[in-house]
Amino acid sequence: MRTIMLLLLLPALAMAQSEYVTGQATPQEVYGKVVEAAQFLSQTGEPGLKEFEKTGNRFVWKNSYVWITKCEENYCLPSPKTRQLGLISETRCLVTGKLYILELCFLANRNPEGAWIEYWQSRAGFEKPQRKISFMKQVPNIPYQVVSDIYDETTPLEDLNQLVKDR
Repeated sequence: MRTIMLLLLLPALAMAQSEYVTGQATPQEVYGKVVEAAQFLSQTGEPGLKEFEKTGNRFVWKNSYVWITKCEENYCLPSPKTRQLGLISETRCLVTGKLYILELCFLANRNPEGAWIEYWQSRAGFEKPQRKISFMKQVPNIPYQVVSDIYDETTPLEDLNQLVKDR
């Protein structure tokens, strides 16, 4: 009887774990993780930057993660995805051609609570570039910004900006 129960429960447990690991992050989760990461770095300072390079760090969840930029020096720090420094001025939207991280740096610098931006990037399984949204927030007391992004075809920028205003 126990064996039968175990056999019936295992697939459900596997699916629950799979959904937790591979689920789709929401704009609200992106916002929350970025705010949490900014607070973490504000408290830990530069030594806390190493946390964001680890593959299984606390700022990696579902299909997203938080990464760090240093806008004033034009680069992104290594992350679980990139493992190397990246130049902000080389990342362009595939539809508009805009340098979206530079623009996001500009917007976040003018908005202490953070800023959202939309842009289009290649995505596995799709022929055309897909819409992506990113949220960036300046870390208090140190010259770094925290960022996260997700593919999202439907949430208007006005709604994303309202999310920041409502907090």
